[in-house]
Amino acid sequence: MYRVLLVDDEPFARMALRTTFDWESHGFSLIGEASNGKSALRWIERNEVDILITDIAMPVMDGLELMRMARERSPWIKIVLLSCHSDFAYVREAMRLGASDYILKPTLEPEGLKEILEKVKLQLLEERKINSMYIQNELSEKRIELEKAFMKMVAGEASAVHQPDHALLWMNEGYRIVVCLLDGALNFLSEEDVYVEITMEEIQESYYEIIGEGVAVRGFSGPLIMIMPQPNEQCDFMERVSLFQSKLKSRGFSFTLGVSRRFTGAESVKQAMQEGKMAAKLRFYEGLGGILPYEPYFCGADKSEAEALMIRLKEAITVAGREKASVHLNRLMQYWTKEHRTPTEVKREAQDLISLFEMCRNKRITPVEQIEALAFMETVDEVQGLIRHVFEKLWSSGDESEEDLGTHRRIVGNAVAYLKAHYKQNISLQDVADHVAVSKNYFSEMFKKVMDQNFIDYLTHLRLKCACELLRTTTLKVYEVAELSGFNDVKYFSKVFKKVMKVSPADYREGRG
Repeated sequence: MYRVLLVDDEPFARMALRTTFDWESHGFSLIGEASNGKSALRWIERNEVDILITDIAMPVMDGLELMRMARERSPWIKIVLLSCHSDFAYVREAMRLGASDYILKPTLEPEGLKEILEKVKLQLLEERKINSMYIQNELSEKRIELEKAFMKMVAGEASAVHQPDHALLWMNEGYRIVVCLLDGALNFLSEEDVYVEITMEEIQESYYEIIGEGVAVRGFSGPLIMIMPQPNEQCDFMERVSLFQSKLKSRGFSFTLGVSRRFTGAESVKQAMQEGKMAAKLRFYEGLGGILPYEPYFCGADKSEAEALMIRLKEAITVAGREKASVHLNRLMQYWTKEHRTPTEVKREAQDLISLFEMCRNKRITPVEQIEALAFMETVDEVQGLIRHVFEKLWSSGDESEEDLGTHRRIVGNAVAYLKAHYKQNISLQDVADHVAVSKNYFSEMFKKVMDQNFIDYLTHLRLKCACELLRTTTLKVYEVAELSGFNDVKYFSKVFKKVMKVSPADYREGRG
């Protein structure tokens, strides 16, 4: 609503303006009326006015003086003058001073008033757009300066932070490093893929929008590093981190945040970054989508017991049988905790197990597909699920490769049918994996093998195909097309559309693609 103030010393004239036009249905709100310029100033001084409609000839303070004072206090206010035929000299002066238009009282009609107000509304919209772009450019330049300063500091120029005009001087008052890992990014990362990059750009922009201070830096396929001020121990730091996460979850992003302890001074930034990264890696044990404060872990343990269990497991597979082998396997995987193993060590032991199982099946080939699937797993539960699956296949009879391939095609066929029916909804890899009753990572591997493209590519191209059809055949606005195609954010939709289609949605509609 655009806020309108009516000023005229004639009550009848004010009543005519108030009652002969449907203000609210046209996007305007009458905030008040005044009988002279002096009385009108209180609304202007409180910044409550967008459009001022004022008579010229009034007692106490006339319209021209009111206009001068209004422009001094609030230069953005648009002014429309009410005049009689005898006021043209005043009207010329008012137009010279910047009035938007004037209305002749004797010939006032609702349609004429509407035309003038719509013109003024467009002026306000254009100015606000320009101001918004100016502010965005200013903010963008400030962010670039901060990000460059931070990268220099990390590269070893920490002493510069102590200079009084340095952009990161606030770090001397206290800060924490928050590392953002996009959940599931490994499942769809490829050389041609653009979706991880776009998503990380969105998260970076959202950081500045939601938090409003500090620095956020990123690299392609890498985590987002956020340096957030915490000037004292009492400030509500974790509440702000939680707000940031909840806002982004509402936009469809799933990610894990690792939070360092509080530090002061640029000299500690590398230690803070290391703590943030280590905390984020805890998602391997704690699960995805959490806020994980730093704590010392990966204490290590004597691996001789695990090595002995591996030997006993091999013996059980070849001699004692499935039940005994299962006992040794379970005992071995009990060491897969943050106190005993790093995620890399867990995956290395899992890879050794896969190779052992294949060798015990009298196969001398390296199980490349299963080892590749292992590399993309983000939690210990996923790794354990894969190992149990391979272990169970060890006791199956015969060569099941053709049967497995047929099963994979059937499962992926069900998934594709489900995707085509639900791609306009907010669905994820996990949702589809749950629908076909297999683990997320096993499904991701299976989908890529059968369809020769990853899940996120397939889903996004379904949505883009729908968007292209809507752009060609309807007059829906771009944000409506995005929503109806399954994209929950129009900015994200526009970026993906332009990356893939090499043209913006608007240009595609106009046939310029």
